[in-house]
Amino acid sequence: MTRNGIEQPVSDPNTNPRLIADLQFKLVSSLPRYNRTTDKPVEFYVTFYADEYPTGLIWFCDEDDAAGYEWWQQLPNENAAIFWNEKLLLAKTRGLTPSEAVRELLSEPGTRLSGRILPDTRATAPSLSWLAELAAHGMPVGDPAKPRGWRPDPPLSAEQAEAARAAGGWLYQVDEGHDPAGRVPPHAVAGAWQTDTNGRVLRFWHNPAYQQAPPPGPQENDATAVPPLGAGRRPAGRALLDWLTDPTAPRTCHVTGSSGSGRTHLLGWLTAACPPDNPRTARRVHAVLSADGQTVRSATWLLAARLGVVAGTPEELVEALQDGIPRTLVVTDLDLAGGGLLADAPERIAADLLAPLARIPWLRLVVECASGSAAAAALRAADPRAAVLDLDDPRWTDRARFTSWCAGLGGAPLDADRVYPSPGLAHLAVRTPAGQNTELAEAWWHELPDGERSAVKALADAGRPVTLATWAALPGAGDADTVHRAAARLLPPPAGEAHALWRVAPRQLADHLAAVRPPADHAALARATAAAVPLLDDGRPDLAQADPAVLGILLRHTVLAGFADQLLTNPAVLVHTDPAAVTAAFDHTRAQATAEGHTRTTFAEAWELAGPACATADTPADRAAVLHAHLAGRHQQAADTLATISGQRWRARWSHRPTHGRIRNLVHGHGPYRGHLAYSEHLPVATSAFLHFIDPQTGTPSPGLDPQRLPASHQAALLIADNGTPVLLGQDGAVTAFPPAGTSGSRVADLLDGITRRTSDALTAAAVAEGADGYVLAIGEDNGDTSYIRTEGGLLSGKQPHRGPVTTVALTPTTADGLLQISGGIDGTVWYWHHHGGEPTCIDARPHTVTAVTAADTSKGLLTAAAWSDGLVRLRLHSPTIESVDLRLGSPAHSLAATPDGQVYVGLPDAVIAVLTSVPLADGLAVR
Repeated sequence: MTRNGIEQPVSDPNTNPRLIADLQFKLVSSLPRYNRTTDKPVEFYVTFYADEYPTGLIWFCDEDDAAGYEWWQQLPNENAAIFWNEKLLLAKTRGLTPSEAVRELLSEPGTRLSGRILPDTRATAPSLSWLAELAAHGMPVGDPAKPRGWRPDPPLSAEQAEAARAAGGWLYQVDEGHDPAGRVPPHAVAGAWQTDTNGRVLRFWHNPAYQQAPPPGPQENDATAVPPLGAGRRPAGRALLDWLTDPTAPRTCHVTGSSGSGRTHLLGWLTAACPPDNPRTARRVHAVLSADGQTVRSATWLLAARLGVVAGTPEELVEALQDGIPRTLVVTDLDLAGGGLLADAPERIAADLLAPLARIPWLRLVVECASGSAAAAALRAADPRAAVLDLDDPRWTDRARFTSWCAGLGGAPLDADRVYPSPGLAHLAVRTPAGQNTELAEAWWHELPDGERSAVKALADAGRPVTLATWAALPGAGDADTVHRAAARLLPPPAGEAHALWRVAPRQLADHLAAVRPPADHAALARATAAAVPLLDDGRPDLAQADPAVLGILLRHTVLAGFADQLLTNPAVLVHTDPAAVTAAFDHTRAQATAEGHTRTTFAEAWELAGPACATADTPADRAAVLHAHLAGRHQQAADTLATISGQRWRARWSHRPTHGRIRNLVHGHGPYRGHLAYSEHLPVATSAFLHFIDPQTGTPSPGLDPQRLPASHQAALLIADNGTPVLLGQDGAVTAFPPAGTSGSRVADLLDGITRRTSDALTAAAVAEGADGYVLAIGEDNGDTSYIRTEGGLLSGKQPHRGPVTTVALTPTTADGLLQISGGIDGTVWYWHHHGGEPTCIDARPHTVTAVTAADTSKGLLTAAAWSDGLVRLRLHSPTIESVDLRLGSPAHSLAATPDGQVYVGLPDAVIAVLTSVPLADGLAVR
């Protein structure tokens, strides 16, 4: 059989004809669709997720009845294309023109993945191919969005750089009409240039209070009641209050006078009259520091703590106070600094600490020291324009009131005119009946009974003020009754009896005592003081029961006798002794070692890093915890001893010190350094100059990986991209990538850069991790938003948990729920949430900026860690019952990293510390 000339097979007559009939392709029906092509210009809108991230372009052309959707290929999102094309299809079935369809879709809220149309993005493309190119290669871009309040750094001339260098490395830019050396309101100070010793600019510190509205003026009726001030000193008190509130007065006031003139008592009164919560903001004292026995370092640590910040050096304290917040600081007993171990401590504190603080325009300083002392000269040299209140000047003491006050002292008859205007001499005179017609100090000593003389000698040998209990424990002091009788002969301390510290005062007494006694034999005094330390049953010193002040006196004598090494290398002694005495001893030996060309000991280095926390720790156990962390891996025996003393629920495994600059960040490795830290061979550590790689198990440099140079910049985030490229997110919102030699561009870097240029809110934090579907980028913005973005699949989700800028984000994979994001903000809160959805969970809130966060999915549950600007690091194990432990390691942690085996790496400015947390906190963090 043939058909059309072609032989056809003969069919079986029993076969159904429909099975062998030719197929007929006929269009029966179809939903109407807009044309997908046109050669004419098209109008379009941009679709955005959360009004921030573009998901694509919806276009239309009525003339050719054409409409369609081009997804944004920088954030590939097929779901958005499917959604909007379906909407266009439904609009066509209803007979709408393309423009009518799109106009109607302007009110469509969209979905989490599709985004919505922003009405103000309407534009015209010259052709459909131009629009497709736009979707493929990017929206029109501009500069990266700047964080709120961000301002460009002002230029610095060579003359200004030299002025900054001459001013100790700081030069403030103030508005016209204000004297830079006078009182300048915070809203009139743009900020400060910081330079090195050669005048090279390190950075410009913008003042956040610049051009902000000043607070309302003081309300006189709301002021805190002013306590009475005796000894006729109301003129001096009024002068101090007037200085505080006078906007034209110098920023610094020096309170001087001879010993016994009542300087410390006057400033104690000022502190009581001007509490930090005084409704009259100009009458507030925010921090008080006694410099007695302190060094530059210990004074810095204590002053920072009392101001609510953490600082290890004067430079760090000045940096921490570049916040535009007005504060008044009171420093007493400057001439008594050094504890008898550092003769130049008063001058060094004046020059290295107080002088830089006095240059901060919004700070007020009241500093007290003896007239004619080296400290007074150093203060004057540092700030020649300071106001001076000399209490030896009769102007500041009402003679009639002073005479009346003297009459109420009791004791021996007193000629008030003879001791005017010194309250200290008045007290000494009424305790010295025979001294009315002779030199008071000589008469006082002559009249003192022998037993009480021995007690006073013991007090003088201590070289520091002590409580009555400590005084009675000193060798040669006699019993408690003898000490109390001797105390009754001395000037009463400024504080109340419960907290009174006694010393031989006024200075005339101490000088007379030194003149009539032979020089102190510090070796003999050390042996006698050591004999006063209680003993254990086995004969060893019971340091836990010893008085920390007595141990401090013992340490001072051994330093002056030249055999302190045994104590300064004993970890138990270090943490049971008064911290100021330990710091003074280390500073004394440091000066000696420098002069002799020796290096510092491991213990001295560890104390320097742990000191800010040790100086303010309440107990020896707290000091042992932080000191053990800085000795771990460097002097393991000492670290183990300290861990036992502390009884802590965590253990430091090692401590790493960088060799090239200070630490900026710890970062997770990708590309050549890929793998989560639990399984990685390298821990990338970014310093101010290099990217280093250290062994996570030992804290030593990783062999075979040379440091990679990094640019000098102040970044908001540093991450290692998919191909090993370091990517910096600057504080100005800009992204800079530094690909290693031989590598191509980084998808993560390109994506992050694209986001900064196409969002209205600036990026302030970023992190990257590898998920099941490729790399995922987590970002935080200055409006409080946090988001997940998949480099190969577009935006996943976003939330706004924070009030104010996000300061840090981190990503971690979890077994059950995929990637988890944790974030911290300037509002002090810490949140976490999973990329698949759900609402963020707040896991912590404190009144300090969050500086770092991390998390890890461990076998015991989710482990999170967060750090705040006040130096606290908090670890939480989210098991059925959430447990937490707090660490203070001496400085704020700028970065954190955690591993699934429960190890947390803490990045401090000068050290990386590996903390072990391998069992539930409820059982005590494990010690391996």
